[in-house]
Amino acid sequence: MVEIDSHPSVESDALRREAAAALRENRIDPKFLYVTPRQAELWREVFLRHSPLHGNAEFARIYREAFAKVAEQIGAKKCFLVGLGCGTGLKELEFHSALTARGGETLFAAIDASRDLVRESAERLVAAGAAHRRSLVCDLAQAGDMGRWLDDVGGGLPRVITFFGLFPNFSPSVITRLFRAILRPGDLLLASAHLAPVTDETSDGIPAAMNSVLPQYDNPETLAWLRAALEEAGLENLVAPPEMKIDRIEEIPAFIASARWKSDAPFDRWGHRYKPKPDEPLRVFYSLRYTPALFEDLLGRERFDAERLALTACRQEAIWSIRAG
Repeated sequence: MVEIDSHPSVESDALRREAAAALRENRIDPKFLYVTPRQAELWREVFLRHSPLHGNAEFARIYREAFAKVAEQIGAKKCFLVGLGCGTGLKELEFHSALTARGGETLFAAIDASRDLVRESAERLVAAGAAHRRSLVCDLAQAGDMGRWLDDVGGGLPRVITFFGLFPNFSPSVITRLFRAILRPGDLLLASAHLAPVTDETSDGIPAAMNSVLPQYDNPETLAWLRAALEEAGLENLVAPPEMKIDRIEEIPAFIASARWKSDAPFDRWGHRYKPKPDEPLRVFYSLRYTPALFEDLLGRERFDAERLALTACRQEAIWSIRAG
């Protein structure tokens, strides 16, 4: 069994406080879209039916290409590989394989809000020959002290941190705060971002690109998954079914699903009393869609150096290497 630490941010009292705080801000926290087996199953159906990853070899290509470039740079050295928001660890496993093929070694740590995923990811990499000391269960948006944990576990080893598939689900300010907390001089962070598939990054090009991928979000399976989140929160009778639209969050194009309140009648939830405003819908979900220029401008303004490693031919996803400036 791998050793797993637990951060206070994932304790039950902390999660209730976060759910309550989000509702006071008239939103559902993204992590609460995945908490039950039913929600996970509904999300899996969304992914299988609507993710462009299926049937498009371009998405696998860009990871192979990026991993080969970075592994070549590292060579036959040992590094501390950190799966930040590790999920199942499959991409980290592929990167570990690229390193070992060149004589490199890895010490691996998995970090995610799900203990099951942390264990699955860590055990997968250990089975493939990676060393392991400890992994961590935590809320990435709340773990400001994660940098110290990484320093303790990784010691003085060079660090490669992966951050795959998470840019859509965190606001830019949360991501840049997280990166400032964990990145040290010399660290390399590999990140992927879902993109609005623009060929022309003008005010006319971005709306057309967003509309071209809207069916990936505005479909019966996605809306059923979001209704399940409202049911889990006990809100299904207080709001209308969620509706998907194109908007912006912190100036980044985004798909946003909102549910209109049926009345302004007060209600109690999680030990707090709420009074809805019918003219301000509840935000249930969002997914950001950067363009390459928006992504690189954001990181540049925050004094991070970003190098694009690979881009799909359909321009819907890319991978960058990011370093502290």
